[in-house]
Amino acid sequence: MKDDAIIMHPLPRVDEILPEVDSSPKAAYFKQAKYGLLVRMALLQYLLTTND
Repeated sequence: MKDDAIIMHPLPRVDEILPEVDSSPKAAYFKQAKYGLLVRMALLQYLLTTND
């Protein structure tokens, strides 16, 4: 694996990635899920408060 590689996954994780990988600095799937949640929240707020 390259030194600058990151590990991404759409979650939920079943058996594809070992739990030991979670502590790796290359694991980005929890950050990826957090950012996805924030984007969905922003989109919902925009859609619910837009006055067209």
